[in-house]
Amino acid sequence: MTRPTRVVGEPRTADLGATVATVPGAYWNEAIETLSRAETRRLEDERLAEQIAYDYATSDFFRTTLDSARVRPDEIRRVEDLARIPFMEKRDIAESQASGDLLGVSQCARLERLVRIQATGGTTGQPMRIGLTRRDIADYGEMGAAALWAMGCRPGDVVFECMNYNLYSGGLSDHLTFETLGAATVPFGVGQSERLMSMMAGLRDPVGIWATPSYAMRLAEVARGMGLEPSSVGLRRGYFSGEAGLQVPGYRDRIEETWGMVARDQYGTGELGLHSGECDELAGVHWGGRGFAVAELIDPDTGDVLPFEDGQQGEVVYTSIRREASPLLRMRSHDLMQVFTDPCRCGRTTFRFRILGRSDEMFIVKGVNVFPLAIQASLLGLAPRLTGEFQVVLDRPPPIDFAVPISVEVASDVPASAHEPLAREVVGRLRVDVNFTAAVTLVRPGTIGGEGKTRRVIRAYREGAN
Repeated sequence: MTRPTRVVGEPRTADLGATVATVPGAYWNEAIETLSRAETRRLEDERLAEQIAYDYATSDFFRTTLDSARVRPDEIRRVEDLARIPFMEKRDIAESQASGDLLGVSQCARLERLVRIQATGGTTGQPMRIGLTRRDIADYGEMGAAALWAMGCRPGDVVFECMNYNLYSGGLSDHLTFETLGAATVPFGVGQSERLMSMMAGLRDPVGIWATPSYAMRLAEVARGMGLEPSSVGLRRGYFSGEAGLQVPGYRDRIEETWGMVARDQYGTGELGLHSGECDELAGVHWGGRGFAVAELIDPDTGDVLPFEDGQQGEVVYTSIRREASPLLRMRSHDLMQVFTDPCRCGRTTFRFRILGRSDEMFIVKGVNVFPLAIQASLLGLAPRLTGEFQVVLDRPPPIDFAVPISVEVASDVPASAHEPLAREVVGRLRVDVNFTAAVTLVRPGTIGGEGKTRRVIRAYREGAN
């Protein structure tokens, strides 16, 4: 049984943002998820030209950006032409909002067309407000539903949504992507972990969870503290985002073994939405922004555009091609990714990727680039004595020629007498695996991993750091 096609947004000659039949099958929207490279390029180029013209006509900021670069809107006809336009930074929006503007310089839709205002997570700075029109919300749901379908979510599933509903897009807006797909979604939010465990354990049917990976491990500690074995709770599917935990070798295995669940990874941004999820091939996360945004790869140091080819690594930059309220124009994400363009056995033709880390979370110790993902992978080698959760607090500005302070969670069953030798073992392992010297402090479980995003690197020497 199929449902009627519903066009998302304004009708087009070939509206590939439309929802197609959502019966159990391989795809949420086969028409767009299996486009050829040539078809994808035609769609992106067409929508990019329309978006640039719209941005120029409706925003003083975007008009000034193009005029200053001596670029006319009609000169941006292809994705490759974007290289002529300067980058947009999150601070451009944040600073304009700090002066009192509701949405700041990127607002392109009039206030009477806005129906929702949400915010980015603010993990590395002040959260930014993002506006959405009705069409923007529908598009957000389409991207998210396609990602969740690839991850195995289906109508009839019950999913506990355990993200922050307080402004953060990962709460309400991501919740509605599950509803777009047709899953029964429980808006639990963050906090009251024991109540969550009691509710899940009291249900006969299996359930799923939408949360950060670190919260899954935190919940396991809560369950055990209540006398529950996590695998007996009935939590059988996990949809995880907000952190790159599942990209760390061994982290997914720990979650799946602890809960007896299937864990799938998802990637999104507060500015663009929940858009990309991994399929059962586990060969990278499928890009889910096709038809809604284009992605470029750049050298994070020089800003030069890098060739988009299999295995390429670089910082991802986003440009909206179907956004009304708060479009992005070459927005730097500061997320470093590696892309894979060879065909996936699932049949989707979208490129796949894995997140390597954030350029603003990387720190340099005596000339060595250190990423949190590399630290976490090393610490997981000492499981189960360590939980894998950690936090680096840099109390002095670069150059970092000192032992890096790092707090590391130790498992609850490790006796206090074993802490000192274990800390020395951690120091030695990090020196070998990641090539830097750490000053390790062991802390109890639950001290670091929590319900929201876990900040891995805190630069306490910066004004306002916390």
